Amino acid sequence: METGKTALYGQHLAAKAKMISFAGWHLPAFYGSVLEEHRAVRERAGIFDVSHMGEIFFSGSPAQEFLQYLTINDVSRLSPGQGHYSALCNQEGGVIDDLILYQLEAERYLMCVNASNISSDYAWIVKQAQRFPGVVVDNASHQWSQLAIQGPTSLSALLSIVPSDRQAPVQDLEYTQIMPLMIKDRLCYLARTGYTGEKGYELYLPHELASWAWEEIVASSPLTGIRPIGLGARDTLRLEAGYLLYGNDLNESTSPLEAGIGWATKLAAGAFIGREALLRQKAEGVERRIFCFRMEEQGIPRHDMEVYRGDEVLGTVTSGSVLPTLGGAGGMALLKAGTIAVGDSIAIKIRHEMKQARLVARPLYMARVKD
Repeated sequence: METGKTALYGQHLAAKAKMISFAGWHLPAFYGSVLEEHRAVRERAGIFDVSHMGEIFFSGSPAQEFLQYLTINDVSRLSPGQGHYSALCNQEGGVIDDLILYQLEAERYLMCVNASNISSDYAWIVKQAQRFPGVVVDNASHQWSQLAIQGPTSLSALLSIVPSDRQAPVQDLEYTQIMPLMIKDRLCYLARTGYTGEKGYELYLPHELASWAWEEIVASSPLTGIRPIGLGARDTLRLEAGYLLYGNDLNESTSPLEAGIGWATKLAAGAFIGREALLRQKAEGVERRIFCFRMEEQGIPRHDMEVYRGDEVLGTVTSGSVLPTLGGAGGMALLKAGTIAVGDSIAIKIRHEMKQARLVARPLYMARVKD
């Protein structure tokens, strides 16, 4: 497979996708209309090529202890077949990457990381692993394709490629769970997760199965309404659902507490990298945090635009766009905490003009991932 091209590159070209460069990969931005693709996922289903994401496996008797030290969530609460959202932090409490961690077996784990961070994450992990002799870390990102099947009819679309004797376990899979799945005599993994706010699945499969699986799932469209979806709608879907985008909403200068993922930061679960810094930040009070907002005047907010209250700069927009499900525009912003609250008016500087907006509860769209 050519570097920077997923196993589905040919399918995207055949579907006349608008291709863009993202994290070193050639990926579809859209196939027709971002708004129509967004609506398809909310109302029916969409299939995404997310093969650019990274897959890092951990094994060995110290794996749990190592991952407990490496990540912010409580790995001891996982059992085989379960996963959770988490993050890697540096010693200052800044987020190196956010991720999903699954326990596959008693001493085997799968970490799904962001495409732009695969190499740096792996280097950081290997460095930390030196303290835990016996743990095996395998960056297998080059071996796996990944499909995301998302939306209310995603299960029906997915079942089009699931062997009949495995359909019942797939139907019983609950949110954040993962299961091994043999397809055409090849080991795959199926997770009940997603990045859209809708019920959905992520299928990890060998490259040689990717085209067949994609075409079979798309062929279920007359019954399921599923269609290929590009990065454009992936972004508007995740934004409405309040899901963070690494590099925009969080980075190494942003802590989990500032980013609003304190719920996944288990400070009482024992030592992990960055814990002491986060304990200090919590004790002293978080000075800034992520807020959601809706525009009250015409204008589309974008990353890094300044947010004001009167003449005071409160912070910057981290992610902004149109909100196809809700109408209008809005997004998320990292703002000074303590003196502002949900319901307050703000202004965003859009093309040298102040446009009025209002802080609202997060998320903008209530997720239906557990339906």
